[in-house]
Amino acid sequence: MEKFSADLLFSSQKKISQPEKGYRFSLDSFILAAHIKPKGFEKIIDVGCGCGIMPLILAARYPDLRITGIEIQKELYKFARKNILANKLENKIYIIHENIKNIMPSDIKGKADIIISNPPYKKKNSGRLNPDPQKAIARHEITLDIDLLFKCSKRLLNEQGRLYIIFPAQRFSSLIQTMGQYKFVPEFIRFVHIKKNAAAKRVIIRAAKNSGKPCTTAPPFYIYGSDNKYTNDYACLFKP
Repeated sequence: MEKFSADLLFSSQKKISQPEKGYRFSLDSFILAAHIKPKGFEKIIDVGCGCGIMPLILAARYPDLRITGIEIQKELYKFARKNILANKLENKIYIIHENIKNIMPSDIKGKADIIISNPPYKKKNSGRLNPDPQKAIARHEITLDIDLLFKCSKRLLNEQGRLYIIFPAQRFSSLIQTMGQYKFVPEFIRFVHIKKNAAAKRVIIRAAKNSGKPCTTAPPFYIYGSDNKYTNDYACLFKP
């Protein structure tokens, strides 16, 4: 395994290792995890789980969940497995090394209630491709794009299943368009801003299959307040 750094999550409650120089988890994972509100014993799939950061966060907050992380990159899969074992969560979190397009409901012991994803956010042929393969695959739509994510989610979610995603705000329209192509409807939308009066950087969406619920647009999520200090919303990201 490549060189890694080890950190403590939630005031030493969880240990997490990640590549020292390859792809490292970002604030987006914490922001999305804070907006996932499972009910009881629901089954969750994390598509592109990386080193397992979101499964670890959710397991700390919701001990009854069953979580499957799917990771296509072998080294990141190894980190995820290491983190699950280090935190003694192998009975609650299962990591699969595979491309999501090859996963069938039988591979995860039946359809899921929730799918979560912090997917690659740059179009395949846009911008500079990072020379580090881990970062390139995590940031550019090389092995996963939103079309494939919704296509696979439709197959893997139960009839009232939900998909939670965080994505660049500037690609909001393409996200909504793709959602409609696969018969998902938005139930929850929230834009993420660095601070007030700044353009949104990210959007959080909860999309559902076969939902007749009205869509809720939540107040903006601000990282910094008018005093240039972190907001309470931001501070809560790092609490169990």
